[in-house]
Amino acid sequence: MANAISKTAYYTLACRAEDARQPRPLCGDTFAARFMDDEARQVWARFQSFREANASNAGRHQIIDALVQEELDRAPDARVVVLGAGFDTRAYRLRGGRWLEVDEPAIITLKDAKLPVTEAKNPLERLSIDFAAESLARKLAPYQDSRRTHVIIEGVLMYLSNAQRRDMLAVLAQVFPHHAVYCDLMRATFQREYGRDLHAVLASMGASFQDMTDTPEATLLEAGYTAASSTSVPLRSLELAGKRGPAFVVRRFMPKVRDGYRIWKFERS
Repeated sequence: MANAISKTAYYTLACRAEDARQPRPLCGDTFAARFMDDEARQVWARFQSFREANASNAGRHQIIDALVQEELDRAPDARVVVLGAGFDTRAYRLRGGRWLEVDEPAIITLKDAKLPVTEAKNPLERLSIDFAAESLARKLAPYQDSRRTHVIIEGVLMYLSNAQRRDMLAVLAQVFPHHAVYCDLMRATFQREYGRDLHAVLASMGASFQDMTDTPEATLLEAGYTAASSTSVPLRSLELAGKRGPAFVVRRFMPKVRDGYRIWKFERS
């Protein structure tokens, strides 16, 4: 991949592929294995020891799955946009939705070869963009309208600067004035105390977190969003795995873990 951050797409992919192989998968992304080529396996080899973080990656995916599925059950024809889609396969797994995946040309080309849009059980379109050189607003302009849109931004925001986050949100407000955002937000304290070693590996691949803060939701609230829900990734991952004891400990006695990494749903209308 030309873009270093794209290597994180291989990491999150490998987490889901490994999860799907388990007797009790948290996410169950059975399509992930299609993309596990030599490069993916090389990336995965550097992360296999981070078992809790890897499980949380599958858990966060499932949390977003459930939130989006709840909306699609009410409005099966709703539009879903996946920004920085990576190897996302939700258009193949969830019930309903008219899907648009947006990412770098190299990823889109690989996805088209290994998981064609014709195999998706829902309408799916892929849009390639060089994020560093092309205008997101210009790329999304043909899709501009006022209908309610669901925008998934998973595993992306922590790699952007505050200015880049604000710019992205401004584009979304312009193109999709009535939309919901589903994203993962990590507190600086959580990253520093629980994710330092994992982040060191990511940084060695050229994908460093930027402008971390203990109130990451503030950027979206200041941009005019309303928080609709917030779900603890570590806690929910333990619950999905049926680990009641550890889940109880995290819920009652480990607020920094419980609250440090969450899936947020924001509304803008």
